[in-house]
Amino acid sequence: MNKTWKKAWHEFRYMISEIDDRDNPIIIFQRIRGWYQKNKIFLSPHLIEEYGLEELINIDIKAYPLDKSESTPQNIKRFLNLEPSSEESMIMFLRDELWELVVLKVDIKCQRCGKLEMSALFDTEAKKVVLECTQCGWSQTTDGYPDKSVKTLKFAQNDDLKIAGLV
Repeated sequence: MNKTWKKAWHEFRYMISEIDDRDNPIIIFQRIRGWYQKNKIFLSPHLIEEYGLEELINIDIKAYPLDKSESTPQNIKRFLNLEPSSEESMIMFLRDELWELVVLKVDIKCQRCGKLEMSALFDTEAKKVVLECTQCGWSQTTDGYPDKSVKTLKFAQNDDLKIAGLV
């Protein structure tokens, strides 16, 4: 085990242990961001880039729907008992938790698999919010029509979500 990322993981678990059960998603995000800024030097730059950590961690908190996130202190504390097998596993855990905080989940049924949970993302070419199934990756419009033309997605901001009628 590479000692530098292992040190970062131990610092991450310590930061998690300090999260109060009453902390909201914005506070949780700020704590993760603080940890990341202090520990980024212990992480492999190619993994940071590959998993898009910089894009997730450097958002303007006010522009994204963190206050609508269903992430709770109890959810993130599941990492206290986790020991990743590699640095890449650790980076994936981190990416997944940041995604849960930044990307709005909506209870809209996927037209392909039927799951009742979609991620609201923004299609930069079509300039509109699209929904992506958290189960199968299917993309559809907010009206439920298949959207096979999606090429470039980014995280949907509050203004985009308001226009789409999702917040």
